[in-house]
Amino acid sequence: MLRAIICAIIFLVAPIIHISAQKMNVESFRPDDKDITANTAPTLRMDKNGEKCALIKIQTTERQFMFDVGSLGIEYMEEQNASHPAEIWLYVPHGVKTITIQHPVLGVINDYDLGRSVKKGKTYVMKLTSDQVSTLVVDYDNEQFLNVAITPPYATFIINGMKQQLSPKGTCEIPLSFGTHTYRVTAKDYHPAESQVIINDKNNKQFLKIDLKQAFGYLTVEARPEFNGADVFIDGERAGTLPMKDFPVASGNHKVRIHKQLYADYTRDIAVTDSAWVSITPAFSANYAEAELTVPADKGAQIFVDGALLGTGSWKGRLEAGHHKAEVRKDSHRTAVAEFDVEKDRKLTLTLERPQPIYGTLKVVTAPPGATVIVDGREAGLTPLTDDRLLIGQHSVEVVKKGHRNEKSSVIISENRTSDLSFSLTDICTASIIPSPSYANIFINDEWMNRNTSGALKLDKVAGEYKIKVTARGYTPWSRTMRLDGNTKDINVTLHRDYVRRNELYINAGFNLLCCQGVSFGVGGYYHKFNLEGNFLLGLSKSETIYWTDQNADTYPYGVSYKPMGGMVKLGYGFRIGNRIRLTPQVGCQIVSLSEKEEEYSGYGYSPVSSPMAVSATFGARLSVSLSPSLALSASPQYAVGVIKSDGYKALADLSSKIKGYSDGFGCNICLNLYF
Repeated sequence: MLRAIICAIIFLVAPIIHISAQKMNVESFRPDDKDITANTAPTLRMDKNGEKCALIKIQTTERQFMFDVGSLGIEYMEEQNASHPAEIWLYVPHGVKTITIQHPVLGVINDYDLGRSVKKGKTYVMKLTSDQVSTLVVDYDNEQFLNVAITPPYATFIINGMKQQLSPKGTCEIPLSFGTHTYRVTAKDYHPAESQVIINDKNNKQFLKIDLKQAFGYLTVEARPEFNGADVFIDGERAGTLPMKDFPVASGNHKVRIHKQLYADYTRDIAVTDSAWVSITPAFSANYAEAELTVPADKGAQIFVDGALLGTGSWKGRLEAGHHKAEVRKDSHRTAVAEFDVEKDRKLTLTLERPQPIYGTLKVVTAPPGATVIVDGREAGLTPLTDDRLLIGQHSVEVVKKGHRNEKSSVIISENRTSDLSFSLTDICTASIIPSPSYANIFINDEWMNRNTSGALKLDKVAGEYKIKVTARGYTPWSRTMRLDGNTKDINVTLHRDYVRRNELYINAGFNLLCCQGVSFGVGGYYHKFNLEGNFLLGLSKSETIYWTDQNADTYPYGVSYKPMGGMVKLGYGFRIGNRIRLTPQVGCQIVSLSEKEEEYSGYGYSPVSSPMAVSATFGARLSVSLSPSLALSASPQYAVGVIKSDGYKALADLSSKIKGYSDGFGCNICLNLYF
């Protein structure tokens, strides 16, 4: 109860208690190696880089101090409180070497040298003394929040020596102990504000609104539209261009100058007061003359006046009155310079000197000699070449010789110096391969070559032996190994239609002659010259009539004739003869069965022979002649040898030589073939 009464008395009399102070001093500063406050939780603090702060314990009973340690900044300040009533705890980043101490009564200690760089996580003790100091009792057991709102929002706000971070709206909320606190607010182009705030209401937050007073006014310059773009200078510094409206200018007296080409400068003194507007309307007077500048016989020369490019070859226009410097420039030429004066309203006609060319020398040699030298696209002569009239600067050089690869390089020509280039030309073949058909594929050393739409392939090969192959579907491949060099002429390759292909399928239909007459149908194919073919035979001829009687019955003889029917499978190996003919020796197997037909019916049935059949081995050849890539005629003569015969077939063969010939003897199959 007594403590509360004492605090109440203190807050009633605190605003009117002022006892003067004469001076303060730093009595001592030392590290305290036994104090681990800065290195143990919960009293340690981290800086913005995540490292431990150093702690400076400032021993004093006074408040309202402000501290500054330079660009490193103060991380946190903790005023005297119940846990350390006679110390201010100042947390700073490691590396701090000096400290500035300010007090509204005791004065200032500027850049006090600590004698060392403070280290992270270390505790230091500083003792402050003064001759006479006012004493203000603070209640450390009570605190309240102070809400601050500042205009402009980018201002700097310092309270009790600590800089506070403001929000983008210029606000912050700070917990403060009961007592009197000193603050200072500064902002660029604003008058600073400095005062104190008393915290003494335990139940309600306190509010502090600070509106800094502007330390500037506004300048507006109004001019006709044709003067837009004129440069505005304030006190010799460029501030912008016309039009200019409400441009902020610091309070005070200023000199305004407005510069517009071809016009005399407009100048005026103005006085600007806080938050006030100043408006001026400049009047410009013409200050130019009509001018014509020409460079005789050199349309490529560039004309510069006072460093600005005006034109090429010639120029007409207005120049500001006064002294000017003209330059005529051209790459690889010596600049021509002229100085002249322009009088207001007096036309000027001036002929400028041409820039003079600057030459160097280029020497080019080739092995073998006699190559054409092309410099920057212009033919310069044959090697060995010496050109002593080449403009200085960088040039492209190309050497060309028939039967050799073109070579390119770049060279820098310097004044009165000789630049040498040497080329060893490679012997190459520049001929073309022109195939027919044009879509044929071209291979060089088994590598497929891309070519232009016309089908021709332009060779660009170093002289030597190359394997050239040209192929196209449906054509006979063309292949050669030849030497290509600079003397090789264009190679025309005409492919011949390939009527006989290594791999193909076919179907055929034809007529079988000789021993077994009839129509045949077949299918076959070639794969890497190997041939496999199958045929079906339907006989058209019939045998002689054979008469049969029944010995167990009293009957008349009856006649029966026989027709062959069968098939064969052949295996062969084909040989090309020219571009259209193929001969294929073949071996195979033939099966023949007989069907019977009663010629003279007696009412007693057919012959007693059952299932007449024969199996023969065949030996022959297939000769085909192509009429087109997909159509051919073939003849397949063969000799058949019966190897297996049924009893019925043997009986019939004994009675009929024609039937015997179905399985034994010569035959020939004539067919029309369709190839795929």
